[in-house]
Amino acid sequence: MNKLILFLLMIPGFAYAEAEFDIIPSSQYEDQFRLDRINNLIEIASVEYPRNPRASFCTRPTDMIDTIVLHHSETRNTETPEDINQYHLNRGSPNDPWYMIAYSFVMMAPYEGQTRPALKAFYGRPMHIVGAHAGSNIFVPMDDVQKKLWDEKKILCGKDLGTQTFDPKLVQNGKIKANVTTIGLVVNGNYSLFSGSRLRNGRRNPYPNPNGFIPPKQPTSNLIDSLARLSCQVQKSYPRIKILAYHNQYHRTSCPGSIQESKNLKAIQTKAKEYGCDFKLLSQKY
Repeated sequence: MNKLILFLLMIPGFAYAEAEFDIIPSSQYEDQFRLDRINNLIEIASVEYPRNPRASFCTRPTDMIDTIVLHHSETRNTETPEDINQYHLNRGSPNDPWYMIAYSFVMMAPYEGQTRPALKAFYGRPMHIVGAHAGSNIFVPMDDVQKKLWDEKKILCGKDLGTQTFDPKLVQNGKIKANVTTIGLVVNGNYSLFSGSRLRNGRRNPYPNPNGFIPPKQPTSNLIDSLARLSCQVQKSYPRIKILAYHNQYHRTSCPGSIQESKNLKAIQTKAKEYGCDFKLLSQKY
């Protein structure tokens, strides 16, 4: 990742990157994204992330959120949340800069048979800030609560250095951009099953991912348990979050690799129920 970041910073348009980024004090958003300590099923570490003040972002009431979307980083599993944040900052351009890490939570985990990195959860993008993970052109239906908040113009967009305003383009034909109603939970590591980022003719690409592993890595039982604990802890603090989904249901990619297999999703769902939470698995693709 460090070599990638260095390469990106050498590309014209990225040269301004690090000098322009500010640090978000972890206390600034503490009230918005700190989860209920009474329901502390898993420890979640805070990170002070650099952000790009030139980038636009949107804020929302957390009652807009109803879905957790699972991802994998498709990088080495030793990459840190700070690495992902820097990568996302460097993915932007002067004309289309990224604000900060796209996901609301990051999970670091070892592969089967390894002990490092330690299994640990981290906060990412604050819950009240709309993420950038599900797909920027995917629109999903709204329920009555979400429609009311939209009609009251509670979702606002802008920059740190300017005034936030209402953006009617977030809704088309009565549907809202998926990022507004979801949060991203990314597992660091490469769980890819196939090469490339897209499916062929709606089917899985049969060729092995040259950047992945043969056979592909599977999430460990400890990772499944931690994903269930984290998802349940989120639901206990934000009760309207009732759905578990994965990236490939919103955007035709291989993400999150083997984590999206039904046996793993059902295991997360079952474990979460043991901890007192009831999730539905999203059954459709947009």
